[in-house]
Amino acid sequence: MLGGDRAAARELPPATRVGARAGAGATVTVSQSGQDAARGSWAARRERWRQGLAPLLVLLAMAGLIAVREPAFLGPDNLRNVLTRTVPLALIAIGQTLVILCGQIDLGVGSVMALAAVAGAIVLRDGGAVALAVIAALLVGCACGAVNGVVTTRLKVPSFVVTLAMMGLARGLSLAATEGRTVSGAFALNELVRVTVAGLPLPVWVLAAVALAAHGLLSSTVFGRHAYATGANPAAARLSGVKVDRNLVLVFALCGLLVGAAGAVECGRNSSAAPTMGELVELDAIAAVVIGGASLAGGQGGVGGTLLGVAIMAVLRNGCNLLHIPNEWEKVVIGPMIVGAVLYDRWLRRRRGAE
Repeated sequence: MLGGDRAAARELPPATRVGARAGAGATVTVSQSGQDAARGSWAARRERWRQGLAPLLVLLAMAGLIAVREPAFLGPDNLRNVLTRTVPLALIAIGQTLVILCGQIDLGVGSVMALAAVAGAIVLRDGGAVALAVIAALLVGCACGAVNGVVTTRLKVPSFVVTLAMMGLARGLSLAATEGRTVSGAFALNELVRVTVAGLPLPVWVLAAVALAAHGLLSSTVFGRHAYATGANPAAARLSGVKVDRNLVLVFALCGLLVGAAGAVECGRNSSAAPTMGELVELDAIAAVVIGGASLAGGQGGVGGTLLGVAIMAVLRNGCNLLHIPNEWEKVVIGPMIVGAVLYDRWLRRRRGAE
């Protein structure tokens, strides 16, 4: 085995490393392989617990402080309102999590959400059915995500540049399609998103289903393991047989699909779609993913942590409103929180290296 292959093999999962060493003539028993896998599984669980502890403590502390100052914060009506308003950001953040896990980034989600919402609103304005409007929003989002993935993988353009271009392209298309005006008349979609099941609006249940599906995809499927491997070390993933480019296209398409769903929900909430909606939502989504414990370098993170990050931002925003604190202070607080999350991640990496 060449030196470069040895270095790559060290980055592979335990079973793959065992195969690499065995191919080099080493003697490895099944019991050794099982012990290595068990140690790796325990270390992974312990690492996930440490990574999720910090955002959970921040969320509980923040909610406790706000509840002490404003008891109405814990009222069922307020919590239901916070949960409902958070659905679009949470859907986008879950999609962004998939992309970031693979070591990529999507800066165009806000513009794509606006384009998807506009597409759905235009369908309704022209007499189309609600189902057709939702499908149009989903297809627009998925198509934009697939384009991002294909250009990133086939033309080898960094995803930062590709999605930055998509940000301008999607925003320009939404402005051109509406001539810069809000598309009104999405009342049928508004009625759909206001349907309640067990006391919660339908979009909340959609978010719960998406979160469970995304968690299962990442934790219990080959595709999920390949996503983590791609983010941790793309070269090693390719050596172990992972179809990295194909998976990246799928990941970007899935992210776009969730962005389209967020656009449909936002269009329904407002009964309209403005071509300027979703501005800077990409920064909120990235902030939620990072605060939730994901690494921008890839290979680390999860849906649970991302939802904690979204919850922190939602609680902060709602707390500022209830306590009559100017909205500008939200950003003042979120900035240091992002830096703190990155520093905490680095501390965990150094501690893991020491262990």
